[in-house]
Amino acid sequence: MTQTGDDTTQTETENTTAQSATTGLWAADTESWGATTSPRTEDTVGADGSVSTARTAWTRQAAAFGVRTLRELFRNRAALVWGLLAPVFFFLVFGVALGEPGVARGANAVVFGVFGSFSVSLVIFATALSADLKAKRYRKLRSLPVAPSADVLGRFVGGLALSVVSFGLVLAVGVVTDGTLRLRSVVSVPVVLASLVLFCLLAMGLAVLVASVLDDGEYVVGVTNMVTLALFFLTGFNGLVPGMAPGPLGGLVNWLPNSLATRLAVYYLVPVGSGAGTPLVPPSLPLGWTWAGLLVAYAAVSVTAGVITMRRAIYDGEGGE
Repeated sequence: MTQTGDDTTQTETENTTAQSATTGLWAADTESWGATTSPRTEDTVGADGSVSTARTAWTRQAAAFGVRTLRELFRNRAALVWGLLAPVFFFLVFGVALGEPGVARGANAVVFGVFGSFSVSLVIFATALSADLKAKRYRKLRSLPVAPSADVLGRFVGGLALSVVSFGLVLAVGVVTDGTLRLRSVVSVPVVLASLVLFCLLAMGLAVLVASVLDDGEYVVGVTNMVTLALFFLTGFNGLVPGMAPGPLGGLVNWLPNSLATRLAVYYLVPVGSGAGTPLVPPSLPLGWTWAGLLVAYAAVSVTAGVITMRRAIYDGEGGE
């Protein structure tokens, strides 16, 4: 009994020392992480081994990454220009100057809104992660009891906030410039939000893969921009005009994630028909649970790949070194 008590005391002492070091390291980087989001020693010691304590620590870590991502994105002029102003600019040029007012312009607003969200979720997310790797911030994070999944989720939540703002900004400009938007039913808002979240999850999982493979931040920007633009044009403006997609790609717009999410959003936000007579058809619009399930599957696979990559290539490996 005495031996068991000594072991317990020693374990508690070691845990306390480790967590105190953790607190100190996080607190030393308060400009980046924020003192209010640092994990507290009493929350992470876990002397009784309770699961709730571990969950609290994981939640605090995810929140810290989310707050930090939000601060960095909204302070980053380049992120704001490419995430907010560029989609509006492209919409004004290609959706307003070259498009008719009404339903067509409303559909253009949705298309460029999703394009902006994709740019934030892929290009800006990958660039921010690459910058952290280049700045050797993961040398410190690897020495802390940080969960890679909390890192990915926190960054995702922060990036999602800017993605939603970008999407909403283009829609607002669309309404102001005589684009027609109309909710199709009471489920329109939850369906569009869910598809946007799933699509952003997919894009951010891809961003982790790109940032972990490419060491040079300039390559990360170039590759992610190329992917964004290539998918946009190869799918006939994200599935808006499948007839303009090259080769057989026009028939696959419901199977490709960017055009699938866009066509769902267009149908539920713009009073377009679901039959012939609209440039969206053929193929028929992706309505029904099967297509929603496909988007969920894409997001699940991408997030799983992103978390595994974050763990093996960055936390367990030597990413950024």
